[in-house]
Amino acid sequence: MSMWQIHQAHRAAVAVTTMALALALSACGGGDGEDKAADKPSTEQTTGSQDEGTGGSGEVADDSKVIVTLKGPEDIVLDINSVVRDAGGFVTVNGVIKNTGGKEFYDTATWTGPELAMIKGAGGGSLGGASLVDKAEKKRYYTLRDTENRPLATMGIPSVKANSELNVFMQFPAPPENTTHVDLQIPTFQPATVEITGG
Repeated sequence: MSMWQIHQAHRAAVAVTTMALALALSACGGGDGEDKAADKPSTEQTTGSQDEGTGGSGEVADDSKVIVTLKGPEDIVLDINSVVRDAGGFVTVNGVIKNTGGKEFYDTATWTGPELAMIKGAGGGSLGGASLVDKAEKKRYYTLRDTENRPLATMGIPSVKANSELNVFMQFPAPPENTTHVDLQIPTFQPATVEITGG
């Protein structure tokens, strides 16, 4: 084989290798794009389920609007911002717990209530012990919970720091639609009558 033929064969081999490498890189690039596109719906679904977990009513609580204030132990108060009935048959209560005093408050475990299964499920301070009382129907509605007895309410409240605020929520089964007023009761807080809106 002459030098010219060897040189031509070498050039052809380099061209084939370069082409194969370009195709391989192109395929890898396309795969990454498809993976990202496939992952996107999963992320949106997670976001949707989180929205449902906080009530799914489509209404956002206005923190500046206080419907009623429940007086709690020591310097603790709970401002209620919204009590909303949604189409799924739930009532979601949103509010803000405030410690207006100069020292940290630690006795939050009592807010979970006395039920051992709920205490174990909540794993500490929570608003799982809250309930809505329908005086007209003589019925009490407790916070919803999952299969592991974790309440559909704010959990993980070991304490409330001095001069601080904490956004909270509680979710209950909805009373009949003709029930528009209920008493909100939480252990160690003074009860208060609230109006259910939405629907």
